[in-house]
Amino acid sequence: APEEQVALRFAEQMTLDAKAVSDELWHELRAHFDEPQIVELAAAASLFNFFNRFNDALQVEITQPGWPGDTPIEPC
Repeated sequence: APEEQVALRFAEQMTLDAKAVSDELWHELRAHFDEPQIVELAAAASLFNFFNRFNDALQVEITQPGWPGDTPIEPC
């Protein structure tokens, strides 16, 4: 879907260079999302960037596959 493509491009741009989000990309985002949704997209992308950088810096080894995967989710 077009809105998914725009959201992914925004997340990728935030990952590569957050200060370089173009006016064109902002225009495309606003064509598909309202301000609270754009803030939520930015927060989600930032959070996952944080997790990745944090784990990379501390050399955290991944011990289980990510979800969804072959490992069933156990109830709490």
